[in-house]
Amino acid sequence: MKTPPAPERGAQLVTLLPPEDAYDYEFFAARLHDQHLLHSSVAVRVFRAPLLAVPVGGLRRGGTIGAGPCALALAIREALLGRDGFPNLRVGLTGPRDQPPYWVVEWGERPPSRATDDERAHFYGVCDCPARPAAQLTAAVSRCGSQLLARPTQYEPSTGRRRRSLR
Repeated sequence: MKTPPAPERGAQLVTLLPPEDAYDYEFFAARLHDQHLLHSSVAVRVFRAPLLAVPVGGLRRGGTIGAGPCALALAIREALLGRDGFPNLRVGLTGPRDQPPYWVVEWGERPPSRATDDERAHFYGVCDCPARPAAQLTAAVSRCGSQLLARPTQYEPSTGRRRRSLR
């Protein structure tokens, strides 16, 4: 398997967008204990996939976002540096030692190393089941554990070739 070429120097790897543009915005909106954190969140777009970075505050003591390659993790960390709610930004390596390295960006307190799912959810200030009825959410989740409903959006026509995801 060949390693993909490194991005050109000076190429913008990460773009920050409004939080509502994140693919997982509704997921967090349905589960975040402190809803006011959504307003200071930011969508971190790497390539074409914006994911939500939620700051610390209230019950939320830390946050994390997966990056993959080290260069992307460093670019995400650089983009979040100096933003309110993202203290103690750091890049870390995660995953099994027998697999390729996977880098993450973390902020706030360090997550508990040996914690139950409930303890981990409490650390990140989320719950598995939305506390509010789905009708009060913005097209989020109809009930606990259900699939996310699609958010109505308009897409610009693509100018490039479509690529199939390897996921």
